[in-house]
Amino acid sequence: MVYVCASKDCQKEVTREQLSQLPGVKCPHCGARVLYKKRPQVIKRVKAI
Repeated sequence: MVYVCASKDCQKEVTREQLSQLPGVKCPHCGARVLYKKRPQVIKRVKAI
Protein backbone atom coordinates (compact mmCIF):
# COMPACT_ATOMS: atom_id res chain seq x y z
CA MET A 1 0.00 0.00 0.00
CA VAL A 2 1.32 3.43 -0.94
CA TYR A 3 0.62 6.68 0.89
CA VAL A 4 1.28 10.28 -0.20
CA CYS A 5 2.45 12.99 2.20
CA ALA A 6 -0.06 15.85 2.58
CA SER A 7 2.58 18.54 3.05
CA LYS A 8 2.69 20.90 0.05
CA ASP A 9 6.47 21.05 0.23
CA CYS A 10 6.97 17.26 0.35
CA GLN A 11 4.19 15.21 -1.36
CA LYS A 12 6.44 12.15 -1.61
CA GLU A 13 5.18 8.58 -1.76
CA VAL A 14 5.67 6.47 1.36
CA THR A 15 5.30 2.69 1.52
CA ARG A 16 3.91 0.72 4.45
CA GLU A 17 7.38 -0.71 5.13
CA GLN A 18 8.79 2.80 5.57
CA LEU A 19 5.99 3.69 7.99
CA SER A 20 6.63 0.60 10.12
CA GLN A 21 10.24 1.68 10.77
CA LEU A 22 9.18 4.90 12.55
CA PRO A 23 7.25 5.21 15.81
CA GLY A 24 3.75 6.49 15.07
CA VAL A 25 2.51 7.59 11.66
CA LYS A 26 4.54 10.33 10.01
CA CYS A 27 6.38 11.04 6.79
CA PRO A 28 10.01 9.83 6.97
CA HIS A 29 11.10 12.71 4.70
CA CYS A 30 9.57 15.81 6.34
CA GLY A 31 7.91 14.56 9.56
CA ALA A 32 4.35 15.57 8.63
CA ARG A 33 1.64 13.48 10.32
CA VAL A 34 -1.01 13.64 7.59
CA LEU A 35 -0.82 10.98 4.87
CA TYR A 36 -3.33 10.12 2.14
CA LYS A 37 -3.85 6.66 0.71
CA LYS A 38 -3.00 6.67 -3.00
CA ARG A 39 -5.89 5.55 -5.15
CA PRO A 40 -5.42 2.75 -7.68
CA GLN A 41 -5.35 3.56 -11.40
CA VAL A 42 -8.14 1.03 -12.14
CA ILE A 43 -11.65 2.48 -12.21
CA LYS A 44 -14.13 0.27 -10.40
CA ARG A 45 -17.47 0.02 -12.21
CA VAL A 46 -20.60 -1.22 -10.50
CA LYS A 47 -23.69 -2.06 -12.49
CA ALA A 48 -26.79 -0.26 -11.19
CA ILE A 49 -29.95 -2.28 -10.83
